Amino acid sequence: MWPPARVFAMTTIIRIDQPLDLGLTLQSGQAFRWRKARPSGGESGSQEWWHGFLQDEPVLLSQPSPGAPTLLIQCRRGTEAAVAARLRSYLRLDDDLPAVYRRFAADEHLAGTIQRLRGMRLLRQETWECLVGFICSGQNNVLRISLMMERMADAFGSATRLHGVARKTFPSPERLAEAGETRLRTLGLGFRAGPVAQAARLVADGEFPLAALREWPYEKAKETLMGLHGVGDKIADCVLLFSLEKPEAFPVDRWVRRAVEEWYGVKPRVARNGKPLKEAPYADVLAWAQARWGRDAGYANQYLFLGRRAVEREVGGMRTARV
Repeated sequence: MWPPARVFAMTTIIRIDQPLDLGLTLQSGQAFRWRKARPSGGESGSQEWWHGFLQDEPVLLSQPSPGAPTLLIQCRRGTEAAVAARLRSYLRLDDDLPAVYRRFAADEHLAGTIQRLRGMRLLRQETWECLVGFICSGQNNVLRISLMMERMADAFGSATRLHGVARKTFPSPERLAEAGETRLRTLGLGFRAGPVAQAARLVADGEFPLAALREWPYEKAKETLMGLHGVGDKIADCVLLFSLEKPEAFPVDRWVRRAVEEWYGVKPRVARNGKPLKEAPYADVLAWAQARWGRDAGYANQYLFLGRRAVEREVGGMRTARV
């Protein structure tokens, strides 16, 4: 719980001792509700600010420059220590990223990507919002997912205002269950409305153990997530990696698949009806990645995702999600 409310008159400064590029991390396809913002008042300075939520609390974050050893925070309430602890957890500043980099040093593809994208960190998100975001990611791109998440918040969330920035919190499972599939379809969710409404009802009624999954082994947690309508391998692995403390998860989207095929030579190992498969099955790619990187597979995944997507953008300029 947060301590008694008080208003920050000044920007809070948090010093960090881990590599971090805040803008790159928040825009890396893991989370969908961070927005560039301009706080009102004299404390905002000239640097870039990001508005988002940490467990329903609105915050404004800034890093003076990419990789700078400080973060600037503006928030409604809470002691500096409480805010810093919540943010450190969200940004996974307890991960020893330099050690991960050292373990990747002999891998020319990862080492080269890290050189260009140093400071991108995995996030530790609130699980319900993360689950809904990735249910909405099916056949979708980041911009449209973000619009869907914001429309749900605008329709069913609670109003907040922080230094002139007015936005709403992401709605609880109870609120989305009450809204139902038909209402969610009017917000532009399309075929994703049914899976979101069903997941909301199951979580709200206590029939789905969402909070418990963090403590379960990877295989059991993934199997349980995939029991939800609309949740397949990729969506489950995204939620496991970006929220549920499963660093061995390895979401295989089009960009990661292209990276492992083109950079590592991962090819189909089986044939169907005597004809070679067009691509290696998801389970084969996952097993290969976990055998190669173990519990670093998640970090390898995110750097491969960003690195391979960057190659495509350099060629043709594309904007996409993990689909």
